[in-house]
Amino acid sequence: MAISEKRTITKQAIDFPAWYQDVVREAELAESSEVRGCGIVRPYGLKIWELIKAELSRRLEDDGVENVYFPIFVPLENLEAEKDHVEGFAPELAVVTHAGGEELTNKLAIRPTSEAAMYKTYAKWIQSYKDLPLRLNQWANVVRWEKRPRAFLRWSEFLWQEGHTAFATEDEARAEVIKMLDIYKDIYDFMAIPTFTGRKSENEKFAGAVMTTTVEVMAKDGKAIQGATSHYLGTNFAEVFGVNYLGADGNSHFAHQNSWGLSWRSVGALVMVHGDDNGLRLPPNIAPIQIIIVPIYKDEVSRQQVLDFCGTIKNKFGSNYRIKIDERDGQTPGFKFNYWEVRGVPVRLEVGLKEVAENKVTLFRRDNGVKEVMAIEDLSKALPVIMSDIHQSLYQQAVDFSAKHINRIESWDEIKDQAGWFEASWSEDPETEKQLKEKYGIVSRVLLREKENEAPKNKKCFISGQEAKHDWLFAKCY
Repeated sequence: MAISEKRTITKQAIDFPAWYQDVVREAELAESSEVRGCGIVRPYGLKIWELIKAELSRRLEDDGVENVYFPIFVPLENLEAEKDHVEGFAPELAVVTHAGGEELTNKLAIRPTSEAAMYKTYAKWIQSYKDLPLRLNQWANVVRWEKRPRAFLRWSEFLWQEGHTAFATEDEARAEVIKMLDIYKDIYDFMAIPTFTGRKSENEKFAGAVMTTTVEVMAKDGKAIQGATSHYLGTNFAEVFGVNYLGADGNSHFAHQNSWGLSWRSVGALVMVHGDDNGLRLPPNIAPIQIIIVPIYKDEVSRQQVLDFCGTIKNKFGSNYRIKIDERDGQTPGFKFNYWEVRGVPVRLEVGLKEVAENKVTLFRRDNGVKEVMAIEDLSKALPVIMSDIHQSLYQQAVDFSAKHINRIESWDEIKDQAGWFEASWSEDPETEKQLKEKYGIVSRVLLREKENEAPKNKKCFISGQEAKHDWLFAKCY
């Protein structure tokens, strides 16, 4: 697309999925590849992911988790060894049947996740209770053949991290499940995104897990995005792959295992939570460019004066912020304003001859569209406050939106009137959830942690009328 070619963004209220695709394209985050269901992530989009990744990597390493890397290919027989696991992933598996010009005797799966790839090796590494806990993480690509691909949210190939840990006891393993859930919540807080954390239902839990916990996010169209998951696997995989250890008591025991992961689906969530009709709105923490400086001039003489002034500003603040000067010739200031607004840059500094003469800048905030003129000497104190305020403003807007789009219902006959999420008292019967999905395309999203020990508001299930166990959140999802 030529730089002067103007493209429009569909309004959210008219067609939210089209709006999302338009923003991903116009902000130059990603585009489709020649392979159906796979995407090409452009530098701007990849930088957002790398900033998220860097923060999460720091958190994991600070917690003592070590990084490792296993091959992308998994012997198909490994996947087939854990019945629930292979059934859960069978529709999404990509299988290699030929290689080196020959048909393979032992077929290989391209990893959809790495439990089956890693745990035979874990069985070799873990012999004694002294080898525990084993807490490893890998940053990797995985493949799940998607029938309805969507940039970042559901591509057939995607990047993520997957943690795989082994403990001597169930209590240790379950404690880590919650610890990792809290770390994921913190990562979304880092992105100014509020989350709903807790347990998944039996139907929605990870294939082969005893329990799945989740971080759920509400998009601006009222649908849910599963932002990250943390699973307690029990000894299910340990029994299949022989992950056992000699305990201090002299007896052999199966290890208790967890797996947990966050992918670049988080980038899609970022777009859907914070974006508006003009494009992205990025919180400063994960903005590839935090401050864009736009010089405004009429001729070559004024151009050099303005650019020199812009350079002084960049040199002054460049060590503290990711800052860029838009020096492109042949484009109007208005074009540049729009260009960087679409890309969600948190702060824009406009500099013309008037600003140069008065030693000032005109500062524009992307989160609220407010402009103000500010003296250069005031910027040092103002910028940290502004950046913090942008983060908090975006977070609070998302909190307020979520609060307005969760309704309480007592019967599933009320669902037809719902736009967004709803809370309801539920029996947790898997069959009733299947009925809900078939009739309305809705599933349970999460039993909030704070609701685990609370009695339901209604003693009867909103679907079956059976005894309700808890109050759950329900929604359509991506």
